[in-house]
Amino acid sequence: MILRTVVLTLAALALSACGREEPPKPADPGTKVEQAARQLGQAAREGDVGKAGEAFKQMGEALSGSVKVEPVDFRQLRDFLPAKLAGMRRVNAEGSRTSVMGVSVSKAEARYEDGRGGRIDLEVTDAGTLTGVAALALAWVDVEIDKEGDSGYERTTTVGGRKAYERYDRATRTGELDVLAAGRFIVGAKATGVDMKVFKEAVTKLDLAGLEALKDRGVPPAGK
Repeated sequence: MILRTVVLTLAALALSACGREEPPKPADPGTKVEQAARQLGQAAREGDVGKAGEAFKQMGEALSGSVKVEPVDFRQLRDFLPAKLAGMRRVNAEGSRTSVMGVSVSKAEARYEDGRGGRIDLEVTDAGTLTGVAALALAWVDVEIDKEGDSGYERTTTVGGRKAYERYDRATRTGELDVLAAGRFIVGAKATGVDMKVFKEAVTKLDLAGLEALKDRGVPPAGK
């Protein structure tokens, strides 16, 4: 699933930044994080441990200077995990908060089963302080993907006007759908033994608008 911990976020951010060339930007905290990610990616390609350590240090300094956004409590995120999904009963739900390098991320997740081998794993993550740069960790946000073969497909799409990325394997009836809401919340769903049409329709019925309504939660007032 997308963004399981902030550590994976930073790693994905570094990978997605590899090879990207952009014009100079003002040295704001978000830009510094992106620059550090590029340096980390370069160090990884060169196998230079020293450069990688320095890049992580710079990333930490950039994050420490950024605006601290308190993530939505995972207990509240759990409210966006319905009791039933695609006709399946929720069999468990849990949440967590992870803090790394002064950055906190919250997450709620649930599993749904139909008792016949069908299963959906649903996850809602609040990127917190990484809001604004979280999209950099999602390689599909700024690209268009449309691939299809006999076994399945993958494509970028939209869910209620929100950028999304879906993949499906017909042979195994497994699929994934990730949705970015308000540039802050990442909804990730993974299905096994479920037709993609049924799976996708279930995700579109989630209260994504209600989730987006929390986009300013935990954001400090201007000037703070």
